[in-house]
Amino acid sequence: MAKTIKKITILGGGNGGFAAAADLTLRGFEVTLYEDPRFASAIEGIKKDRVIHLEGVGPVGDAVLKKVTTDLAEALEDVDLIMPISPAFAQEDVAKSLVPHLREGMIIFLVPGSCGGGLVYGKVFHEAGVFQKVKLCEVNTLPYAARKVNENTVKILMRDPVIWFAAFPAKYNQELYELTKPLFDSITLMNDVLECALNNGNIDSHPAPVVLNAGKIEYYHKHFHYKEGITPSVARVVWKVNEERMALCEALGYQKLNILDRLYITGYCPKSDDLYSAYQGSIGIFMDLEGPNDLSGRYLTEDAPCSLVFCANLGKALGVQTPIMDSIANLASTLRDENYWVTGRTLAKVGLEGMNAEQMKRFVMEGYTD
Repeated sequence: MAKTIKKITILGGGNGGFAAAADLTLRGFEVTLYEDPRFASAIEGIKKDRVIHLEGVGPVGDAVLKKVTTDLAEALEDVDLIMPISPAFAQEDVAKSLVPHLREGMIIFLVPGSCGGGLVYGKVFHEAGVFQKVKLCEVNTLPYAARKVNENTVKILMRDPVIWFAAFPAKYNQELYELTKPLFDSITLMNDVLECALNNGNIDSHPAPVVLNAGKIEYYHKHFHYKEGITPSVARVVWKVNEERMALCEALGYQKLNILDRLYITGYCPKSDDLYSAYQGSIGIFMDLEGPNDLSGRYLTEDAPCSLVFCANLGKALGVQTPIMDSIANLASTLRDENYWVTGRTLAKVGLEGMNAEQMKRFVMEGYTD
């Protein structure tokens, strides 16, 4: 295993992939950006000259990447760390695509893991017989609020002052924390990937407001999720989702960090006594973010099946009631005409099926041992 990280391959050419590729390049890392050939249009604007123009907060300028490619074997030829930056619903497929290319000692750093991403990768690798070859770690969310401006420009609106980190298995926490800290100095160590998962802000902030604004989104096709979609009454529903999430934390013996404190600590919102005011005070960050403008956006299609369903299933296993999460997941399924309880992130898909709290915590500490 590399003692320092210099050569990084980022998997994914979306907002986060562009932001990380440009930022890390400007900070002295050698970055290769890979995109699945099916989505090659996402990197078409930078494939020839390999330049991403970075605007916004922090280092800015023209970042000249080492490689930009749709060839996965080429992307993984000479690399210290692999950084998948993909939606949660794509994590299983990305993990499977990596299996033939994995070499002893490779490090995979999910940015983000979202809810259970590291566990998804671990299960895929275990079933393919390669789990012991690699070491897995993740953060709970992207290090930036960022959006592409055009085909070769990305703007970082905010850099998260705190993002939570853990390895899977957690016995490698300290080792991988020290190795990855130079990439993002905002990473803060948590107990394990389950504690990371339950502090993913998308659980609270994304699915419920989309479901409650579905008619407006479909009618106007122009929507500002935070500025328009989170009214005082919608914020009350979001708060209830937050309470159910904290009950899951309590059942597993984790820190209970409420949404108001988390939004403030992570730099998205000012200090506030009520959730609606906190969101509305996010000037220059949440207030400027347009979308989703239809019901295919990831706030619904990623975070309902892969965050809410995951948490609600965790609740059933732990004896924690999650009626609001259940309701939002049911409505999201109906809106999309898809049964998210089947297609979403079940405990079987992350290797936790049939476990109680003690067994889950032992598993995320030790990983697969056979």
